[in-house]
Amino acid sequence: MPVRPRGGPAFAISACFYTMRKSTTRVQSMSTPNESPDSEQGGGQPHGPPPPGYGSQPDPQAAPNRQPPYPGQQASSGDFKIKLPRDMPRSVQDVMPAGGLSGIFRTDGLPQLLKISYIMWLVTAGIWLFFTFFSFLGSLFGLASRYYRGQALMGIVLSIISVALIAAIVVCAMKLKEGKQWARLALSAIVVVGFIFMVMGSNGGSLLGLVAAVLMWLPESSAWLNSRSKGLAG
Repeated sequence: MPVRPRGGPAFAISACFYTMRKSTTRVQSMSTPNESPDSEQGGGQPHGPPPPGYGSQPDPQAAPNRQPPYPGQQASSGDFKIKLPRDMPRSVQDVMPAGGLSGIFRTDGLPQLLKISYIMWLVTAGIWLFFTFFSFLGSLFGLASRYYRGQALMGIVLSIISVALIAAIVVCAMKLKEGKQWARLALSAIVVVGFIFMVMGSNGGSLLGLVAAVLMWLPESSAWLNSRSKGLAG
């Protein structure tokens, strides 16, 4: 009696399917040798640490990034400073002219432009004083009228201020002759105040003061003042 193979036809078919499945698995593993088993489970997305800042909220209090200044461009600090002259007076004695008013008409050692400016300042002070005197007298007579009393009082106040400015012109002009740069700055400010007085109807000097101010800011005058402030001129 012939011997039948073990399992019969069903066993042979199962063995055939098992062999085919094993061969297919070997072919797939050889075609993708670097693929990890976890990549099939994660939907094809590689697993790894998240990038820096991923999922974090921006800090609203953090300062915005500012671009550095371009070459040759200075970073703005928001502060604007005015450099005052180094020879600013520290006491009343520093303001008064050396030797008093005895040398008011001396111009020895001054450059030509500064000498002209100094003389024009003295002429400006004289003209302003002349018109201020008559304006003051007119204001005194105006006090007698009740219709012009307010204007007369204003005229008297402006006359007193004008006398103070005239005295300041003489003193600052003499200090300018000594080479003080703060005197030049003060005289420039007096010119501005004088024009304001002219707008208000008072005598605020003349155009000579403006010309004198321009002359003392020209390069020749500035060079002499700078040399005197450094002690290089006699």
